[in-house]
Amino acid sequence: MSRILLFIGKGGVGKTTIAAATAMHAAKQGYKTIVISTDTAHSLGDSLDCLLGPEPVPVHPNLWAQESNILYNIEKHWGTVKRWLAELMAW
Repeated sequence: MSRILLFIGKGGVGKTTIAAATAMHAAKQGYKTIVISTDTAHSLGDSLDCLLGPEPVPVHPNLWAQESNILYNIEKHWGTVKRWLAELMAW
């Protein structure tokens, strides 16, 4: 069974730190885990002591991490979105 955990709240309360620690713990327990930050501050890499980017990268056995980047995602996936919108409008 898959499980998704979301860490949400106001800024500066430790969401990134707790998410990184939880992901590391899950990975050490043997669960395949990915932790993704949507924060534009990009501090997840600091918490995990590694360099992250807009694509998932392995950072520990069973653990991948990524710092989302909206501009990267738009450039990479715009063709797919555009085709879907065209099909939707034609329908």
